Amino acid sequence: MKSPRQSIRRALSQEPVAASVRDAQPARFDAPRLVRRTVIDFSSLSLPEDVRLALAQAFWCHCGARSPRGIKSCWESVLIFNRFAAESGAVRSLADLDRCMLVRYIEWLNAQRRADGTPWAVSTRANTYGALRQLLRWLERCRPDLVDRIDHPFAPFPGRGRDTPPRATLTARELRAILRACEADIAAMREMRASAAAQRAVDGGKAGSLGWLLAEVDRRFGGIMPSRLDLEQHGNHQLQIAVRRWGGAKQIEPYLYPRAVSLLPYYLAILTHAAGNPEPIAELGRDCLQDVPLLENRQALVWFKARAGRQQRRTFGRDAAFEPPALVRDILAWNERLRPLAPPAQRDRLFIFKGLRTVNAMSTITVHHLLAQFCDRHRLAAFALASIRPSVLCSFYRASGDLLRTRAVANHANIATTVRYVEAPVVRRHNHVRIAALQAAFLEHLTPSPTAPPPQAAAAAASVLPPGELVSMFGFDCKDPLAGAAPGTRGGELCTNFMGCFTCPNAVITPEPLTMARLLQAHDHLRAAAATLHPARWQAFYAPQLRILEEDILPRFAAREIASAESLLPQLPPLPELR
Repeated sequence: MKSPRQSIRRALSQEPVAASVRDAQPARFDAPRLVRRTVIDFSSLSLPEDVRLALAQAFWCHCGARSPRGIKSCWESVLIFNRFAAESGAVRSLADLDRCMLVRYIEWLNAQRRADGTPWAVSTRANTYGALRQLLRWLERCRPDLVDRIDHPFAPFPGRGRDTPPRATLTARELRAILRACEADIAAMREMRASAAAQRAVDGGKAGSLGWLLAEVDRRFGGIMPSRLDLEQHGNHQLQIAVRRWGGAKQIEPYLYPRAVSLLPYYLAILTHAAGNPEPIAELGRDCLQDVPLLENRQALVWFKARAGRQQRRTFGRDAAFEPPALVRDILAWNERLRPLAPPAQRDRLFIFKGLRTVNAMSTITVHHLLAQFCDRHRLAAFALASIRPSVLCSFYRASGDLLRTRAVANHANIATTVRYVEAPVVRRHNHVRIAALQAAFLEHLTPSPTAPPPQAAAAAASVLPPGELVSMFGFDCKDPLAGAAPGTRGGELCTNFMGCFTCPNAVITPEPLTMARLLQAHDHLRAAAATLHPARWQAFYAPQLRILEEDILPRFAAREIASAESLLPQLPPLPELR
């Protein structure tokens, strides 16, 4: 007879993990669910029932599509809020979810101490509070009948991130060394599998040979290497002898299907090429390759990042031997026979491998256990999985100098996120050098040099310019409209690439009201074009320029400067229609 605890554990294990609110759900949002050995049970909280049910609904609807780690992290924040409510008595009903309660919660978080008496890190307090804020904002948006609009405190934890150590990054040389190590292992495994296929074709009928052994495992055991006990029970001594002759099950299995150590170099290579986050790449689906319209030689690697709530993608050469499309096809062919043996929830995963007794899907925990051995074997310096993505982005930014292209590689929705990634010390030093060079060039432009062209030449060059100020369509001043700096222009010819000013080194923004007014006019003009142009065209040509204005240029000006410039807008001539 099973104990009550065993019965409860079995019942919980049959509950679906909250991967989506569309999945079959228990009758109440606060019913217990099992997420990777963690029981999430809102009914166990000491919160008032109406608060508990509301937070449970917000939790599963807002956080349910995250990774198991993300779900558990949010649940830990809910438990901390539950402790605050129990200790303070500040939450008696939904009506208490207001600004005053949040201020008390912030003060309570600031008063928390570690075991050694030191306060919680600012980032810990901010993340804990932020999880609750996300749930409350979901309720404000989706359940206004339950929660009124809340006046959330602004910047409750100033200095967040200052106590967080900078991201550890790898140099471009170290990244190349990791890729070379992966490629060496992948090439060896491809050669091994090709050799096994050739031996099966040549001596598959010769008893005791490797080709015969692999053919027998396919014929009698469905391509899955039997255990020693299974071999003994079948009484096939000839097969047992062949297994021992060829090194045992661990040596034979990679000919048939991958083990975790076999998939590690594939995973690291795909992670590096994609510049993805470790966990979403580990959870790649078997349908992760997509064709690229009009580009037959390219394929897109597609994955879902739960934290971003959207798909991410990068395109690669279809036939490049060590790029993700070829690696994915290798894995699909290699572990197809393992798919029926995997747990139902993992059968559509790409990185399926044969463990000691069961078939599993790879996780970042699995990778961590194997990483030290991989580094030792290839004489690599130890590195963390979390270092690969920022290292790739930093290296790409240093090579290209283009923040927008780096943002595209990173699949970031906001360029500010890209900036945080590339703010490594080595990049800052690189930028200081570039800034110094630009400053020197600017001073040289203002101060005539001994090698400056004679006045006659300068007058001749100026004669081809239109009369008036050297101002672009969107309000930028220009140091030299004849330089040919913008894409598609040539030196000595007047620049007509008005969209290139946003990233052109010759563009100058002066803190004058008229300049500000032109920039504000450009901002409104770009926004208005979104309503008239085809969405794809607007997104491709004009959305990046609007983001530069909103996220980089306009925030640099004070409110009083913007207000002064707005008064000049009616005096400006209208801008031409964007097409």
